[in-house]
Amino acid sequence: MANRRVPDTGKAVRRFTSAIAFLATLLVVLGAAGCGQRFEREPGNAPASADLAADALAALEDEGSAHFVADLKSGPADSRVPFQLSLHFEGDVSKDALDAEGSVSFGAGTLQGRVLVGEHDFFVQFLNQWYGEHQGLVEAMNEAKRDHDGRVWDELATPEGLRRNFDKLFDGEVKEGPAVEGGNATWQFEGHPDPDGVIEFAKRFDAQPTDRDEEMFAKVAQATKFLLVVGQDDHLPRRLEVSVNLSADDLKELQASDSGALGGAENFTATLELSDFGKKVEIHPPADFKPLDEFFSQLFSGFE
Repeated sequence: MANRRVPDTGKAVRRFTSAIAFLATLLVVLGAAGCGQRFEREPGNAPASADLAADALAALEDEGSAHFVADLKSGPADSRVPFQLSLHFEGDVSKDALDAEGSVSFGAGTLQGRVLVGEHDFFVQFLNQWYGEHQGLVEAMNEAKRDHDGRVWDELATPEGLRRNFDKLFDGEVKEGPAVEGGNATWQFEGHPDPDGVIEFAKRFDAQPTDRDEEMFAKVAQATKFLLVVGQDDHLPRRLEVSVNLSADDLKELQASDSGALGGAENFTATLELSDFGKKVEIHPPADFKPLDEFFSQLFSGFE
């Protein structure tokens, strides 16, 4: 039987790793906030966008856990290549652990499994076999905080930093959002990245984008939708959505670009829904597992 034609294995691995990273961001968010101060507002008054985002991060950390449903769909810039990534995961997450079941589709088929993440462990179950390594949330957090001596972390992953930077990084507005969980009122921020603000932020941390990079990023920013839905009374985040919808011509131009950051651009939609906050989450590591590298070798062995 002929081998299936898909993008090279390296790209497939990166796509799958990105999907898993989307789940891991849940843990980072829950472990990031520290003890951020929330702004008190009069009932009915819409918050500033920066306060909405910062207060949501602080409130989530205060609760310590949530049930989540995560979906991610993406595809290549070349529509002639029938290779798409689709991820659906649902489970429970806290600042110490994640336990989720779901599926990952690569266009040619669907893989189902389970993911467990602990403070010092990461496990994936595939075809009744566990794979893993002793690198978990603590190691991921430490690695993230090493970048520029923790300054990037402080500016983006803490309530105070998010409050300082949100309006510089995003353009949009806060308005009444949809009712959730039995009629609870929400606020929602809807907008897109501010290309000038993002470029300026990147330059603060030694990035050196070319004029061409900035031109390309401006197109991506305008094609990006960012949505954040937050409870009016409890300040808890209920939905986060990020999507990119570039035209076929812009996708082709970005794909042909020599920009390292944007050369592999693709349209995608990622959504994260949170509910049932404050429950204790525990994981029970498998007694026996194979190295995580063997999982990737098995997963992509037929992609020649």
